[in-house]
Amino acid sequence: MLRTVIIDSDPEAQGALRRLLAASPAVAVVGEFGSLQESMAEAAARRPDLVIAEVPVRPGEADLGRGTKAMESLVRAVPDAAIFATGPALPAEAVIQLMRAGAIEVLTRPVEREALLGALDKVLRLRRSAAPARQAGRIVSVFSTKGGLGVTTMASNLAVCLAEHAPERVALIDLDTRQSDIATHLNLRPTYSVLDALESLDRLDESFLQGLMVKHPSGLLVLPGPTRIERAQLGGEQVRVALDSIRAHFAHVVIDLRHDLDGGTIAALEASDTIFFLTSLDVCTLRSSAAGLAAFRHLGLNLQRVQVVVMREDTAEDVTLKHARDTLGVAVSWKTPSDYPAVVASINSGQPVVSAAPRSRIARNLRQLAATLLPPPASRRGAAALARLLWTPKGSTGD
Repeated sequence: MLRTVIIDSDPEAQGALRRLLAASPAVAVVGEFGSLQESMAEAAARRPDLVIAEVPVRPGEADLGRGTKAMESLVRAVPDAAIFATGPALPAEAVIQLMRAGAIEVLTRPVEREALLGALDKVLRLRRSAAPARQAGRIVSVFSTKGGLGVTTMASNLAVCLAEHAPERVALIDLDTRQSDIATHLNLRPTYSVLDALESLDRLDESFLQGLMVKHPSGLLVLPGPTRIERAQLGGEQVRVALDSIRAHFAHVVIDLRHDLDGGTIAALEASDTIFFLTSLDVCTLRSSAAGLAAFRHLGLNLQRVQVVVMREDTAEDVTLKHARDTLGVAVSWKTPSDYPAVVASINSGQPVVSAAPRSRIARNLRQLAATLLPPPASRRGAAALARLLWTPKGSTGD
């Protein structure tokens, strides 16, 4: 996304540029000014990627001293931005002067659509070739068909554990339109919510995201649900586009999902690399979970990405893990202990249990689960590779 500032003394020309740019999904106009002098103080604060500036040059003017000085001043004010100069039709020598002063394109006024789109394409290609390739982050979703199983507790604690290994590279998203439990669990006072992100998909670049998110002391960046109950439904395409953008800026994205299989939830499940599907050892919950997994199959979700987690396993009396496997038709991947006092105390204090009670059974368990989402240390990978090279089974030729 190109954050763009327009500088033009003619309101009609300024409006025409704005309308032309609105047709490009790769552009977001973040500022408009009537003169170079007016823009100098504020343009840099908008952190533009592109500035389209009217250069003070009169038709037929031989000396471009004023124009080149203005361009040089603009380059100093926004050194990281690409600059398009707009002005009257100029001879080739004058265009070269402006480009030497810092403009990467000189567009004749009135700016035509084809010329502007061609210049934008040039900037986008330059940015793609210059930008280092960044591997898309992994998405981990936490889901259950019923409330009360600890979805928010697990999501927030897993995210905090991951953030301790990669500060500011882990995002926690509360993908719900009901009042945010994550804000309570982590004692946050958010200004914005996930709804603000989903309503601004055309501006969802890294800097805009950072402005919406709340930073937790662990280094975790949080996009919470709304602070009040909202009736809005999250559209599947909205969520799909947002997650594609968000995962490009983070190593891990952890999503706290609502319990309904609405369009937004399904889109998040489809985008997830790992789905922690929470259940418990009681008949009512197992039946609901079995129905949920059947819906997953019907939707064509890849069940290999689903890890069934039995919550509070040691509180069961009549229902066993074997009953759970038989009812669900899939293996149980993880079990958590019941540690009600530690969990409730952590929620009441607004701290994740892995920080509030690090020696508790549940904290140790959740840290172990988070470790399964991390790549092995490089030294361990190297040792394993060396062992494979050196060790040859008896009777093998080693070929």
